[in-house]
Amino acid sequence: MSTGALIAVIAGTAVMVLLILMLLAKGAKKPPMGRMCGGCQRMMMPAWPKCMFCGWAPAARLEFILGPMAGQVTTLGEEVTTIGSVAGNTVVLADPAVSRKHAGIRRVDGQFELADLGSTNGIYVNGQKLPKKTLAPGDIVRVGNSEAVFRRD
Repeated sequence: MSTGALIAVIAGTAVMVLLILMLLAKGAKKPPMGRMCGGCQRMMMPAWPKCMFCGWAPAARLEFILGPMAGQVTTLGEEVTTIGSVAGNTVVLADPAVSRKHAGIRRVDGQFELADLGSTNGIYVNGQKLPKKTLAPGDIVRVGNSEAVFRRD
């Protein structure tokens, strides 16, 4: 084999190896970098419950899909949100299956924890009766005859 042919084979092989490496690198999963701040548009670390630059925190909300509040949205802006059938609760549900102080949602280290406050009928998350649960986006919360989807920005 001539020197020119040998150089062409080596160069062709090197180009093929480079193309394969580029394709592999493009398909490789990148580590999570966090999310953008909704206030100052800087990158937030995944562990930050709020932006360390401007103080913005992602909003959490309950989007009611069933019951007397169907079609309504409640923002979980307070440290504790209470759900019950009487005035004084953050969310008042006119429903005989809802206790006076039925459930509470508490913000803990940037997460939202739903807890039964000693209700008669309990609370359900994704169809399971639970005394307490840290909510994840998309969870369906049932209190009495009402259902709401937990959402976060």
